[in-house]
Amino acid sequence: MGMRRQAYKIQANGISFLQILRIVSALLLYLVVRAPDLRPPPHVSNVLFFDGVCNLCDGFVNFVASWDKAERVRFGAIQRHKEYLKGVGAGAFAEGGSKALTTVVLLQGEDIYIKSAAALRVIALIGQPWTTVAGLLYMLPRGLRDYGYETVARHRYAVFGASETCREPDPKFQARFLEHVPEEEAMPWGK
Repeated sequence: MGMRRQAYKIQANGISFLQILRIVSALLLYLVVRAPDLRPPPHVSNVLFFDGVCNLCDGFVNFVASWDKAERVRFGAIQRHKEYLKGVGAGAFAEGGSKALTTVVLLQGEDIYIKSAAALRVIALIGQPWTTVAGLLYMLPRGLRDYGYETVARHRYAVFGASETCREPDPKFQARFLEHVPEEEAMPWGK
């Protein structure tokens, strides 16, 4: 018997490798089909607030910006938008708040998401395969997801480092930030 046929004859507790492969494939397909779609309707605004001096947060923003071809996500450093966050009910996460700089904050329309829910909802916006990955991870219990998020957040400066100031985005990327003022508006008298 050839090597190829022998591979399918491998038994594990009376179940062949091929049967195990079919069961795992069916389970994965079931999970993918059942994974929630975390994306809001196309007209809903998505603003991600992040710790502007955190290198991990900067890396996440760069990752999102490079994969988000539809440019559905806008960005703002938490340090620069304290009053805005207070105005929408997320002031506790702004500088000086009781939970200052402990999480990313996502505003989707009028809804506020924090911790793992915010990160996964942003990842879901950037397209496949990330939409499915985010949906599958979202199926984990929130307490478990947030525990993982909080553990990484607690050690992010030690592991990834921090910058002294918020990094300025390059001109191509700048329009995605809340504080961006188009050149025409900044200089109404002309160029």
